[in-house]
Amino acid sequence: MRRQIESAGDVRRFAALICLGVLIVDTLLRDLALLPGALTAVMIAAPLAYAMGQRLRANQRHAQALEHALHHDSLTGLRSRASLRAGVPGDTARPCAVIVADIDHFKRFNDCHGHAAGDLALRHFAQLLRENCRAGDLVARLGGEEFVILMPMTSPANALRAANRMARRIRQGPVFLDTGPQTLTASFGVAALLPGDTLDAGLQRADRALYRAKGAGRDRACLHDPALDAGPGQTGATQIHHNP
Repeated sequence: MRRQIESAGDVRRFAALICLGVLIVDTLLRDLALLPGALTAVMIAAPLAYAMGQRLRANQRHAQALEHALHHDSLTGLRSRASLRAGVPGDTARPCAVIVADIDHFKRFNDCHGHAAGDLALRHFAQLLRENCRAGDLVARLGGEEFVILMPMTSPANALRAANRMARRIRQGPVFLDTGPQTLTASFGVAALLPGDTLDAGLQRADRALYRAKGAGRDRACLHDPALDAGPGQTGATQIHHNP
């Protein structure tokens, strides 16, 4: 079992053991092999340097894995809700659109096919979103079957076209289960991030448009319209749980 270095005392003891080991090896090499001092130093330093390099490499990979887990959803690999705000452009005076997407009748899908199939459907849906967005777009999972796409430098009209394209691709790209292919559909709400907006404000507008898309029959995208989306009883996207 490998000993863990957890305290300052452990560090001091480890350093003392390394120094003692170097002195012993140096003495043996000088007495037995009569090697030049420089070559002796290289023979001692090389394995130590290699071992330390391997440890640093492992630590770096571990840190990268933790960083990825902090900012990404474990099921879909998309950005997580916690990291979504970090992706909002600092200058919202430039065109920026936000899209809220929701898989239609997902509870019914889970009840019919099971949660393992539901997880597969979520990964499939996330992959379709990612494939149909640009490299600079931020695709995140809010939770459950709810997803958000931030599209920098994009007008609401162009974002609506993108959302309609994604709805079509999802409709045409079934998820393959053991029981056969199953068609998914999704509804999309699109809104602009206005100058000085917070992300929550943009999400609320996009969510209201999403409710309208669901009310109009689902499997479609709607652009936020203040005249149509000002109805009572609608809440912000950061707290919503849509009905299936």
